[in-house]
Amino acid sequence: MFKNLTNKGLAVALLQLSFGINYFFHGVVRLPKLSKFVAGMQAGFSETLLPELFVTPLAYIIPFAEIAIGALLIINKFAKQTIIAAFVLMNILVVGSCFAENWANVGLQTTYIGFLFLLLFFLSEKEA
Repeated sequence: MFKNLTNKGLAVALLQLSFGINYFFHGVVRLPKLSKFVAGMQAGFSETLLPELFVTPLAYIIPFAEIAIGALLIINKFAKQTIIAAFVLMNILVVGSCFAENWANVGLQTTYIGFLFLLLFFLSEKEA
């Protein structure tokens, strides 16, 4: 699988695999306690300007989006589209963190966005 890759190609493939594992298990661990995750999100945003009308559906969607993004990154299918979906998810999370004034999370999420940029930038056009 990795033996014919250049060092750059191997680095990108391993970063993509690592991000896939990260996203996948972020979602997987939330599924058994989905109601608790949603309630936590609702509580976390209750004192913000972000209406529960937006928070609740997104809280239900996020774990499934993480699992889908993670699985597709792991199996290296639709890499370009999956990385773009990850960008969208991360930007939604940044907006939420800004509403909650959770600047530490914004910083961490922006770091994810930076690595997603690198993944997309160095993704081979034949893989995209």
